Amino acid sequence: MNIEREDLNPCTVLLKVKCAPEQVAAGFATAYKKAAKRIKVPGFRPGTAPAHLVRQYVDPDWVKEVAAEEIVKAAYTDAVKDQNLQPHAAPRIEITKYEGEEGELEFSAKVPLPPQIELGPLEGIEVTRFKVDVSDEEVEHGIQELREGKATRKTVESRGAQEGDFAVVNIKVDGDEGEGRNFMTVVGQTFPQLDQTLTGMDLDAIKHADLQFPDNFQEADWAGKLLSCQVRLRSLSAPVLPELTDEFAQQFNTESLEDLRERVREGIRDAKERHADSYVHEQILAALLQSSTIHAPDPMIEGVFEARMRDLAKAAADAGVTIAEVAKQSNMTEEELAQRIMEDATAEVHRALILTEIFGKLEMKIDKADLMEQVRDIARHEGIAPEQAWAAIRGAGRTDELHFRALRKKVLEHLAEKAKVKIVDPPTE
Repeated sequence: MNIEREDLNPCTVLLKVKCAPEQVAAGFATAYKKAAKRIKVPGFRPGTAPAHLVRQYVDPDWVKEVAAEEIVKAAYTDAVKDQNLQPHAAPRIEITKYEGEEGELEFSAKVPLPPQIELGPLEGIEVTRFKVDVSDEEVEHGIQELREGKATRKTVESRGAQEGDFAVVNIKVDGDEGEGRNFMTVVGQTFPQLDQTLTGMDLDAIKHADLQFPDNFQEADWAGKLLSCQVRLRSLSAPVLPELTDEFAQQFNTESLEDLRERVREGIRDAKERHADSYVHEQILAALLQSSTIHAPDPMIEGVFEARMRDLAKAAADAGVTIAEVAKQSNMTEEELAQRIMEDATAEVHRALILTEIFGKLEMKIDKADLMEQVRDIARHEGIAPEQAWAAIRGAGRTDELHFRALRKKVLEHLAEKAKVKIVDPPTE
């Protein structure tokens, strides 16, 4: 076996391995033994037929694939021992030459070694935190949203359409056959030309208008086009908001309207506190990334990068666009977009390594209460019961993610307590 070594960085080693003929032969011998257990050869018990007979009954491509796995696995083990390496995780393997049973096999392996981290100062990090206040106007806005959530609809016949009305609209493109297409919409929330056309229209009225349909319009054959259309208002209804009474408040498990206002105020305050904490935590992480020296193995970063690229490709496919089109929307080429995602993946890995290193250095522990706090947080974000959130997490095998969320919160809260915090007014919108 021939081994060439290249140290790519302090925790990634590239090994280029050329397997010896006896290693290739051993791999195929193992593959044929496995094949013999899977097939029936006349006159032999399973697993006892000689290789020259097994060849007649087994798929040669399957044997070649299994043999490659066996050859690489054994050669990689020997190579890391030869180079006195202690891998931190599984390598990234690429077979660069493979000629089958009578030929050669060569592969490269990126070997991840343990990350190397030199932490910057953990105390006295300078950050700013937004002052948290809740105005009466914000509370009333929250109450209004609750009213809208309990609104009923009333048919409108005595006036024209106005912003906020629910409408069923029929649109027929000039020259098209048939009766047009119907859409349910909210006046003022469609697109400019249609909103302008609908405003003031009476029930069953018909208007003619040139409509510039947006690029993401739900009817693909109209999207992005300027079309002359006939617009008809088929139905119109307006939301009817419930009166602000104690009875209304009791629908939300409060005793009175004043109790509901106080609950809304506390909910807004809690959301602002979480936002302020998050802003502090992001500053702390940014400062640590700046002050620390971090070397992560390439395979760790590449794994995150590839997962993000898969997610991007799926999202693009679901939206009916290409990655090139996604990049163009951000004024980037595909290469620039990939580079940006690689930078984000690197930062994500570095942040995770920093947090894990601090967690271990401070000898912190995660208990059941920490995990359940994260479950409740996920449940609140998803709008489901904690029991449902926990079942979904376990079902999806995401308990490690839950553990890391708890670790992240515990470390960042500790660092925030040790930070130099300056309270500032939040930015105005």
